[in-house]
Amino acid sequence: MTGAPERIELSVAVMYHPSRVANLPRLVESCAPAVPQLVADPDPAGPPSPLRTAKAAWAAVPDTATHHLVLQDDVLLAEGFTAHLERAVRARPQDGIALYVNRNSPQNSYLVRRAAAAGSPWAPLSPHEYTPTLGLVLPAADARALAQYLRTHPDDLRDDDELVTGFCRDRGITVLATVPHLVEHANQPSIAGNAEHGIRCGVAFAGGGADPSPEQWAVPLPKDLLRRAAAGWDREFAVEFYDSRCLLRFVRAGRGEPVESSFGWEWTDWSAAVGVPPDAVLAALAEELSAPGSAARTAALSAVPARTAADLWAAAYLLGADAATVEGPPEARLPRADRDRLVRRAVESWIACGLNAEDAAAADERARRALTELALAAVARGAALGGRGPGPDDEGEAQDA
Repeated sequence: MTGAPERIELSVAVMYHPSRVANLPRLVESCAPAVPQLVADPDPAGPPSPLRTAKAAWAAVPDTATHHLVLQDDVLLAEGFTAHLERAVRARPQDGIALYVNRNSPQNSYLVRRAAAAGSPWAPLSPHEYTPTLGLVLPAADARALAQYLRTHPDDLRDDDELVTGFCRDRGITVLATVPHLVEHANQPSIAGNAEHGIRCGVAFAGGGADPSPEQWAVPLPKDLLRRAAAGWDREFAVEFYDSRCLLRFVRAGRGEPVESSFGWEWTDWSAAVGVPPDAVLAALAEELSAPGSAARTAALSAVPARTAADLWAAAYLLGADAATVEGPPEARLPRADRDRLVRRAVESWIACGLNAEDAAAADERARRALTELALAAVARGAALGGRGPGPDDEGEAQDA
């Protein structure tokens, strides 16, 4: 953990479009006792461009601030938002802190789920995938430098999130997501041209049983989570549950491969490459479904195809096995009850975004509960595998930096 600074003075800017001015009173109230600056789109009649407003929002850093937060105008904030945010910043004062990660982003959503399953309140994010900017904190000097950097790009690039990724990577800024998230997407109609993205929600928003404790932000960060995010090994991977299928993505930094393509590798063909034989995954599923007392759950699962349930099982099993490789002392993990609540939230969001349209329509509340319990059992069984192999040499101890 980084040394705690003597003084934290956090400034907040809300970037907004005039068509969403009705959102501002609620958002300002949720920031209390912080008083956010309201930064309007300088050309609201122009073509949609979050970048245009982000330039002004990142420049709105008071001279006295040590850190700067930029919020977008269509977010919901967790209960006790400012107190949690200040504790998080005090724990990681040199890092960028993302307060939200989209539940179906190709790499970052998995990095958050892996951190949750490993019991970490911190998920280092990819230096190649877009950086979620619904709520992002940077040290004040970096925020000012980001504003200057963004000004060198034309507004018609539209999206600020990919530019933020390149800026942070080139400047050597580690970006960590809070687990759980302190920001959620309000899911209003997009005014930035993102309507085709569908419902946008986070992996694990705080609240509803997943509230963070005041002490959790001081939990140290295991080095293995940093290594995975950096993708320094050619067999680093992410697991997706997408279109009711379990897919593996092998993250090969510097190879010129598209980060956000919809292509992935069938888990049955490739899980052995990450040390998890597919036969072991399917055998564990058969045991789970035939266990005493499982009849009611199995009946509920009949609402969706058997392959859908099997692929969800595989995704969650691989997650559990992967998270079991994250080493570190006990103080680098959240208490078991907190970890379990976060994993449940992360699994629920995986199911919500991962079912195809037909399965989503067929899965009633009973079926979704059964799918959630099946996935949680898979995470536990995967973790009991004892960690996958092979992998690069890595001591994996908690970072003390």
